[in-house]
Amino acid sequence: MEKRRGNRSKTDDDVMVSINGVAARGRMLNLSREGCKITGTRVNAEVGEAVTVTLLEGVAVEGEVRWAEGEEIGIGFARPIGEATVKYFMLGTLQHARDEIPVDQFGRGFPPMRPDRGLAD
Repeated sequence: MEKRRGNRSKTDDDVMVSINGVAARGRMLNLSREGCKITGTRVNAEVGEAVTVTLLEGVAVEGEVRWAEGEEIGIGFARPIGEATVKYFMLGTLQHARDEIPVDQFGRGFPPMRPDRGLAD
């Protein structure tokens, strides 16, 4: 197993994964600029296989399987994703008071997160 390069942020989001032309839904458990961990795809993944992870509608990331253990797979991205993308997914796991709106470093409120209807069962 290859050692990860970046710090992972805990996530809990539905994503689409395509491995060798087989597309499946999965649950992203963590994310960094360099890769992610996904579970529940039920796709037989081998180390070194090409992967496309669709994080959001219109946001697909190319990479490869770095490790596979049971239903979990580690994916290394071909190119690092933006820090803003990582932070976007982190927002979904933070606990906020009902009247508290998360803000960026300039104090601007973030829009509410909406589930991708294309990924829903």
